[in-house]
Amino acid sequence: MTALLWPDRVELAHRFAPRLVLLPERQELGRPTVEGTAGDYWPRSVELLIDHGHLYPGTIRLLARLDFQKMFDYSKRQPASLEALGASQRASWDQLRLIGPPVPRPKAAWQRYFEILAAAAPDQYPLTAYARVLTRAEAVDGARRARVRDEGKVGQPFYRPDALRDDDVVIQYWFCYYFDEWYNVHEGDWEGVSVFLRREDGSYHALGATYYGHENGVRRHWEDVHTQGGEHPLVFPASGSHAAYFQYLKGGHQTSIAGAFLPGLKLKLRISVASDRYDFVADDQIHPAQTPRVEVLPDPVGPADLNDPAWRHALWLNFPGSWGVRELGKLVAGGPTGPKHKGLKWHNPFAWSEIETWPDYLIY
Repeated sequence: MTALLWPDRVELAHRFAPRLVLLPERQELGRPTVEGTAGDYWPRSVELLIDHGHLYPGTIRLLARLDFQKMFDYSKRQPASLEALGASQRASWDQLRLIGPPVPRPKAAWQRYFEILAAAAPDQYPLTAYARVLTRAEAVDGARRARVRDEGKVGQPFYRPDALRDDDVVIQYWFCYYFDEWYNVHEGDWEGVSVFLRREDGSYHALGATYYGHENGVRRHWEDVHTQGGEHPLVFPASGSHAAYFQYLKGGHQTSIAGAFLPGLKLKLRISVASDRYDFVADDQIHPAQTPRVEVLPDPVGPADLNDPAWRHALWLNFPGSWGVRELGKLVAGGPTGPKHKGLKWHNPFAWSEIETWPDYLIY
């Protein structure tokens, strides 16, 4: 098997980079609405959050230390930086707080977001997609090393169990948002999509894609994915929630509760139950698709030159805390963890796609 070198990964990441169909990023339109009738946040570079956030070690830890100053005096909190995030690799209670108080404030977040953009230099916080290029062999090995169970899943229906190749490739594109305002509300938001590839006659071609919607997602075969130029998938982020969808739907996309968990039996049901909530996305006939800047993540392979700027991404990738305020652990909605701390979704996207995504009900 020929190793997939860094330049090859960069080329693939740009070749299949998504195009984003976004609701207007305009303050005067008002905060995101569930119905998609106002403005919305765009996925921008992580520096927008890092440059204007503070690291907070968590209320429980501060109470244990009797450190009340940092709880109530925001000026005592450590300003966030790439180096600070990289140094907190073992502190999962750390929070990258954006506004300050323990309860998310949608109105303040919307105002602060546009203050940041107005004061920023041109292209300081560009529309950005963070790409990670991973082979099947690397995914299987990564899941094993992380002790994450993949249940022997291989990425069906895009791949057949009897015809797997170590050089099958998945490209994950991650999008970082400043704020999530839907039925749940929280600072920070990470969503994304995956494109699955196979090498034939010396070149890679796409087999299918999965689009993330928080902990689950939907999938389509490549021939059913709307693209630009046959290789750039169109992605439709939902108003407020930023869950990714394959196309515009006037009446909105019905959301579902996927994989119900029965704690008493420690079972997760492989079913998807329709809910009464809808996600609304932009109409690509009105809002032209946008081209994000592609930043390739140095994981599992990075550039040979250790001074390459791509290695800077490893600092924020390793941050185990939450991107946004989070209290009471996972009992209530809060800022999400970063991409590298998403368990199976990160370590083996092939298996995650088969386990946690469902065929898009619009066409299958």
